[in-house]
Amino acid sequence: MMRAAGALALCAALLAGASSPVQAAPPPKAKLKIVDGMKGGPVKSVWLHCAPVGGTHPNARAACRLLRQVNGEPSQLNVTPKASCTQEIKPHAVVIAGTWYGRKVHWAKFFANACHMQAMTGPVTAL
Repeated sequence: MMRAAGALALCAALLAGASSPVQAAPPPKAKLKIVDGMKGGPVKSVWLHCAPVGGTHPNARAACRLLRQVNGEPSQLNVTPKASCTQEIKPHAVVIAGTWYGRKVHWAKFFANACHMQAMTGPVTAL
C-alpha cells in the first residue's frame, strides 16, 4: 500500500511539473537578413542571429564572431585585404539589414565577383 501511495505521489509530481509553462529562449540581440544576388544566377538569403547564435546562416558562429569584431558594421569588414582575385565580371549584390544590439543596420554593396565579395565579407556572406 505504501508503495502504491509513493508511486501515485511521484506521478502527481511529474504531472504537475509537466504542466508548467516552458520557458522560451530569449530573443537574439542581433538579427540580420543577408541577401546575395548574382547577376543571371540565384538569389540566396538567410537569417543570422547572434547572442544567441542561430538562424538559417550555414556558418552563423563564424559570421557572428566576425561581425562582433566590427561592432555589427558590415562596411568595416575587410577580411582579406590583399586577396588575389581574377578580373572576371560576375556581379553580386549584397544586402544586410536588421538590428544589431538595438541599432538598425542597413548595408548594401555591389561586388565584381564572388572572390571580391568573400575577400571583404568572409563568412558573413558565405551563403
